[in-house]
Amino acid sequence: MFEKARIGDHQHVAVPFAGVVQAVVAVGDTVEAGQVVAMIEALKMEASITTPIAGTVSRLVIDDVRAAEGGDLLLELA
Repeated sequence: MFEKARIGDHQHVAVPFAGVVQAVVAVGDTVEAGQVVAMIEALKMEASITTPIAGTVSRLVIDDVRAAEGGDLLLELA
C-alpha cells in the first residue's frame, strides 16, 4: 500500500486516477501553479498531472515509472 495524499492539502500533489505514473520534476525543482509535474498513462491514453500551487518540490514519492492508484501521493511542495 502506498502513501495517500492528504485531502485539502495544496502542498500534496496526488495521482488523480489509477495508471502508470512518471514524474517529470525532481526534488529541489521550483514549479509554478498549473505546471506539469508528471505524466500518467491509463487505457492507452496519456494525461498530465499539474500542481495547484507554486513552490519547490521538497519530496518526490513516485520518482520512477510506477503503477499508482487514485489518491496516492505523488509529491510534496514547500
